[in-house]
Amino acid sequence: MFATLVAAGRGWGLALALGLGLALAAPSAQADPVSCTSSDGHWRLVAQGHTLSLKDAGGVTQRSWLLADRAGRLGEVLALAEHASRRSFIVALRDVNEVWELSVDPQAEPVFEGLVHDYRMGEGLARPGYLAIRRSLLSAPVLGIVVDGRHPWVLVHQLGGTAILHLDVRRLIPHVPGAASQGSPATGR
Repeated sequence: MFATLVAAGRGWGLALALGLGLALAAPSAQADPVSCTSSDGHWRLVAQGHTLSLKDAGGVTQRSWLLADRAGRLGEVLALAEHASRRSFIVALRDVNEVWELSVDPQAEPVFEGLVHDYRMGEGLARPGYLAIRRSLLSAPVLGIVVDGRHPWVLVHQLGGTAILHLDVRRLIPHVPGAASQGSPATGR
């Protein structure tokens, strides 16, 4: 039940690790667009260079984003994946220590940026969750991701190990026991 990952091939292309479909890529300039289509065929997420675009079934761009962190540092897409049960796309960024979740669910919860004491009491300023980016800030660069649509989390591979990124709270749960021993990276195009 693991989602299909599309990795931005840079240099030697895509490697599979952990035996779970972990997408890894080597650094160099991203020339070709990378895309991921939703399982219902209604949405297509396309990344090229420093731009991420969401297109509908007719190929019309509904929204575009600059691939940059909150401070404005530019990055590129490492991998794209659909999280079908959440009706969202997961975007792993290279050179920017963030993983994004883009909801294509019209009923998506609002997105709160920054610290909020109690969102249930209406504190903080929220953006509508539909077609909005939910950023998960990380302390180290992402080397790959694994998406299992049965759970509200993503496995994030970074130097030093693998952790679980819980999408609801946007925080890492460090060290997945035994994850590093499940397989070794394979290279190929």
